[in-house]
Amino acid sequence: MKKTVLLMGLLCSATVFASDDLKSMMKQMKLDFNHAAEATSVEEMQTAVNKFAQLVHQAQQGDYPQEKQALYFEGFEKLSLSIEAINHDLQQGDLEAAKQELRTIDALREEYHDKRNPSIWRKLFG
Repeated sequence: MKKTVLLMGLLCSATVFASDDLKSMMKQMKLDFNHAAEATSVEEMQTAVNKFAQLVHQAQQGDYPQEKQALYFEGFEKLSLSIEAINHDLQQGDLEAAKQELRTIDALREEYHDKRNPSIWRKLFG
C-alpha cells in the first residue's frame, strides 16, 4: 500500500514538474518572441529566433499527458515550420518578411492556447 501511494505521489510530482517546466519555457519563448518582434536588424532578430527555436526543440523533447500529447506535438511542428520560414527570410536579408512570419507564430500561440485551455462556453457548446 505504501509503495503504491509513494509511486502515485512520484508520478504526480513528475507531472507537476513537467507542467512547471513547460510553463517556464513558454515564458522564455514569449521573451524571445518579443525580442525578435522588436529587432531592428537581421542579426538581432536571428539571435532571438535561434533562442526561440532552441526552446521549441527542448519543448518537443518533453513528456506530456497522453490526452494532450498529440495537440502539443502538432503545435510544436507548426512552430518549427514557421521558424524555418523566418530563417529563410533572414538568410535572404528580408527583415520585414520575417516579421510578417512572426505574426503566424502569434496566431499559432492564440490557437493552441485556446485548444489547450478551452473556455467554459466552448466546453459546453462546442
